[in-house]
Amino acid sequence: MSDQLKTLLRRGLSAHEGNRAEEAEEIYRQVLDIAPGNPEAEHLLATLLTSVGRYGEALDLFESCLGRFGANPAARCNYAIALESAGQLEKAIDQFKQAISYHGDFPTALYHLARLELPRGHLGQSVDLLGRLLGLQPDHFEGLLLFGEALHALGQEDAALKSLDHAAEAAGITPIMIARVGAILLRLGYPKPAQNLYQRALSIDAKFVPGLRGLGQALAHQGQYAKAIALLRTARQLTKDTVDIDLVLADIMLKCGDLPETVAILEAVLKKHPDNVNADSILLRSLAKQSTTDGATLSKAAKNWAKHHMPIAAQPEFINSKQTDKRLRIGWISPFFCDHPSFKLLGALARHLNRNDVELFLYSATPRPDQVTHAWQVMADGWREVYGQDPMHIANRIRKDKIDILIDLCGPHPAQPIEVFALHSAPIQASMAANSTGMSQIDYLIGHKELFSGKLAANKLLSEQPQILSFGPYLPGEFDDTIPVSPLPAAFGDVIRFGCIDRLSHISDETLMCFARILNKVKNSRIVVQDEVLEDAYAAKTFLDRARQAGIKRDKLDLAGRIKQQDRATLYAQIDVGLAPFPAICLENHFEMLWHGVPFVSLAGELTGSRLGLGLLSDIGLGALCAHTQKGYVDKCIMLTADLSALGSIRENMRERLQNSKALHAPAVAREFEDACREMWQNWCIKQP
Repeated sequence: MSDQLKTLLRRGLSAHEGNRAEEAEEIYRQVLDIAPGNPEAEHLLATLLTSVGRYGEALDLFESCLGRFGANPAARCNYAIALESAGQLEKAIDQFKQAISYHGDFPTALYHLARLELPRGHLGQSVDLLGRLLGLQPDHFEGLLLFGEALHALGQEDAALKSLDHAAEAAGITPIMIARVGAILLRLGYPKPAQNLYQRALSIDAKFVPGLRGLGQALAHQGQYAKAIALLRTARQLTKDTVDIDLVLADIMLKCGDLPETVAILEAVLKKHPDNVNADSILLRSLAKQSTTDGATLSKAAKNWAKHHMPIAAQPEFINSKQTDKRLRIGWISPFFCDHPSFKLLGALARHLNRNDVELFLYSATPRPDQVTHAWQVMADGWREVYGQDPMHIANRIRKDKIDILIDLCGPHPAQPIEVFALHSAPIQASMAANSTGMSQIDYLIGHKELFSGKLAANKLLSEQPQILSFGPYLPGEFDDTIPVSPLPAAFGDVIRFGCIDRLSHISDETLMCFARILNKVKNSRIVVQDEVLEDAYAAKTFLDRARQAGIKRDKLDLAGRIKQQDRATLYAQIDVGLAPFPAICLENHFEMLWHGVPFVSLAGELTGSRLGLGLLSDIGLGALCAHTQKGYVDKCIMLTADLSALGSIRENMRERLQNSKALHAPAVAREFEDACREMWQNWCIKQP
């Protein structure tokens, strides 16, 4: 190569490294004008074009020059990065592998191959590659982060935290690097260590916005909402890009029960960023908690969510056996196979499925496995870790497992990889969410008959076909039957005490107004509201302000925060009548309430999710306690408290009602669920050529 070309290439590389892309491109092209096909100039120009998003031109140049580079791992890696950027993932992986075949310990190839293999579920391979990388470069920051995530996905918690601690040390005094470690810890479910790292970043730069946002989020995860909001509002004043901050604020407002503010924040985010799937998912769930949302509004919102955010894919040819009487392979997918209410509600169903008729595969998108995760694993015929994996890879895994019926357990949620349903992962796809998903690719919405017993027009709004169960699929958790049902407290005093044991996010303004009317009409009455978020001063103040605006006097209201499991019987011993909020309820809390003898009044609206209370009450012969209007809700509460003798009798016999109900008998519920799955499968088989 002539001295002139060497000089030009040095100048071009200097401009390239100085982020002067136009100048660098001009010089590289000048070299190619003088020496057409110069491999070094083509390689450098291709690398530059990749960095500015001109992937087609970059790939043409790489393909022209690579044959003349020989066994050059760096050139192969740059080509692989261009392929990945252009969406050619498989080819990129092949090129990184080729780079490693040239040089088995080439750090760039080891890191990038591990980075691409991890979301494909190849955990062991990723850990091996990263182990080799860190053996060469122990302080490789990106490698340490990825190694921590990979080890955590394999269940090696201590080793994962050690790697992330090492990454935090390697970050030195660079706030953005420190915050990145904190973000991973937070995502994996370690808010306290994340808090410490964000505080460290802010000690270096007090106005570091990602640090303020991350610290606010870490504190919110620990229930310290007042401090979190103050930090997030400070962060908002320091930046124009407030999307991530606003999403954290919306989540806090939702947990504290301020639905109008939650919706306002999310709608403002979506006005500027209509493609933000997390904002839209949270908004959809928020709308389902507002009593002013009718079926048509929620249906339209769900369908718009699916239209805007779900991929479009052709339905593949499935190789599943089409025998109608075969052993069915059923898949459940959820981010909540951990210490979450879904274990109490669905664990008994999973345990009692007849394994001669069905196999149960669980696809866990759970970020931080725990002891409950292990209990789920024991119940599964097949267990697949899919957290953080690409939806297409998960879909391919489901097809490879030959799942006949794939079931979503929670509906649209930021943590649920629900895209796998849009990718047609199984011949039959269903959901057990409380409300419609809005997705045309989901064939069935599985639920208790009472969920679909409202107006026929409301069922027609569903995107899915109702798959009606006579009872189930939810069951109460395991309760201690050695604890006796306490006597009716009103029988020993002058006070009638109502109780709402639910999330503040479920207590709509209309619910509060009904509470106020009940307290005004029932003499010497009070109400206790319990939710663990009430431990926080901001959450308590927000709720008290809402209660006051609804007309509830402070001296009639008792607030309770976190209650230890061993103290919950004492809580229910103080309550005469339960008040279920509307339109959404925590079903597991109302199972518990009934177990302790406390009847509750519910309101069944137009939304399927608003009818869960009706399903539970009708299963034990108390469907009359479910109203269909707000006036009926108030009247039923007044009626219950008008006859303390009858109320005491209901309380005394409640546990017997639960124990004698076929609808709450786990084997019977499992058979009902299996029959529904068999019916869906037979319907599909009939339609096949």
